[in-house]
Amino acid sequence: MSISLSEKDQRQLDTMERIAELLHRRLQQRITAAEAGELERWLAAQSPAARQFYESIQEWPALEKALLSMEQVDEKAALQEVWDRIGTIAPQKETVVRKMSWWRIAAAVVVLLTGIGMLWKHYAPRPPDSLPIAARYQGEALPGGNRATLQLADGSIITLDSAANGTLARQQQAVVKKTAEGTLQYEPVGAAKEAAAVFNAITTPRGGQYQVVLPDGTRVWLNAASSLRYPTAFTGQERVVELSGEAYFEVAPQADKHFLVKTGGEQPADITVLGTAFNVNAYADQQNNVTTLVNGKVRVSGKGGQVVLQPSQQVVTARGMSPVVRAANLEAALAWKEGLFSLEGAGIEEIMQQIARWYDVEIIYQGKIEQQFVGKIPRNMKLSAVLKVLESTGWVHFSISGKTVTVAP
Repeated sequence: MSISLSEKDQRQLDTMERIAELLHRRLQQRITAAEAGELERWLAAQSPAARQFYESIQEWPALEKALLSMEQVDEKAALQEVWDRIGTIAPQKETVVRKMSWWRIAAAVVVLLTGIGMLWKHYAPRPPDSLPIAARYQGEALPGGNRATLQLADGSIITLDSAANGTLARQQQAVVKKTAEGTLQYEPVGAAKEAAAVFNAITTPRGGQYQVVLPDGTRVWLNAASSLRYPTAFTGQERVVELSGEAYFEVAPQADKHFLVKTGGEQPADITVLGTAFNVNAYADQQNNVTTLVNGKVRVSGKGGQVVLQPSQQVVTARGMSPVVRAANLEAALAWKEGLFSLEGAGIEEIMQQIARWYDVEIIYQGKIEQQFVGKIPRNMKLSAVLKVLESTGWVHFSISGKTVTVAP
């Protein structure tokens, strides 16, 4: 059943949308001078307590702390506190309650104030789900962490998250070490540098990530459910590695040796680079592969053709289509590396794909959700806390049963 709002109530909701947008732009350091003035004038009209609360929403660490608190607090009490702290809406609370579910407006305020910035352009109030969260969330999943396995050239496997720091293996061309920071490193063995190449592979599970420093000094960050195969020494004319999944590369410059990343799956591609930083998203279960260039220059070659990227560009390749070059949102593309889920312009399926890999859960859909989300959520939160943030939009509801998450409008 749809519930209509009075003009006054609608103006209040519209105002909160605008303020949320300005807070979000300030958080991203993309706010203009005119927008900053607009926000300052609005803040000046609030009560001292409300102004102090709004002013605290300026940095991601503060937002992360606020979001993490959602794991411990009682939702109804938290939402009531929001009403008590926000002067512009609280005085009209009883009027609003008569016209629509007050907790959904309060939930919107929570989302807006924490800078997640979900936009309510197509807001359609509806009664809350008939089952409370406690009944729907019959399960929990902790966030992923530094977990990976290393397969050596002889086939032996080392579990990196449980291995002691220090030397892990001595191979023909390198000594393999694990640092105290949890990074895999290779130290070339002098006389063995010119020997025939042997290959190792590092693999992260669902719910895992890891860093590796390759024998040439190139640094690689692996996202969840990813694998990188590489030689223990780069002895030929090219430095070639093979990637499945997602990784961020900071390539050590060597003018006489190009660095080449090979991806497989439905959209195989060769990415040739020289002294550069870039992100490759090439999961086998995705329709599109995306290569995003941070700095330097890369050439991406695949079945659909070849393109050269400039900094802050990305190329999207899809099966049977020519590559598409577009301006990149670097913040969104690299959010995973910074410990965040990016929701920028993402549909629910794209978001849940990230969640499935990080929390190692299966996703089931019941019904269609067409809205696109905006913002970020820290990846170090429990699964239930992440889902509560998404549910605050009113666009989606979740239930958890063991390791399965059901998504419904």
